[in-house]
Amino acid sequence: MRSKRMQPIAKHADQLQQQAVQIFVAAQQAVVDAQLQLEQLIGYRSEYSNGRVSDGLRAAQLKDYQLFLNKLNKSIDQARINILNKKQACEQQKLNWLKTRSRSKALDAVIIKYQIQEAQIEARIEQKEQDEFSSRLKRL
Repeated sequence: MRSKRMQPIAKHADQLQQQAVQIFVAAQQAVVDAQLQLEQLIGYRSEYSNGRVSDGLRAAQLKDYQLFLNKLNKSIDQARINILNKKQACEQQKLNWLKTRSRSKALDAVIIKYQIQEAQIEARIEQKEQDEFSSRLKRL
């Protein structure tokens, strides 16, 4: 029976689809985490810049303060780039998941088609056997 031979293949395709969805969900979570990190950096920069400027810094302290803010701004820029990269990776994982899901559904549809064909063949064989039995009974 073809449907039974196809079932291990369909099961494997389903497992691949489940793995792909897990990877996709993890990629989505990585995007969310990166966005939270960016928000924290922006909040930290806002708190730091609002609280320190009014303290009356000396020249050396002001220089260190400006260097720190520059590093913080670079970190924010890098976090934005990181988000873009993670979004691209997430989109790629989504496409991979959709591809594996499509393959899994196609294999399931093939198995159903084979099962229907097998049931029809089985019904024809059974009908033929009943017809033969009926004709034997009429001869007796």
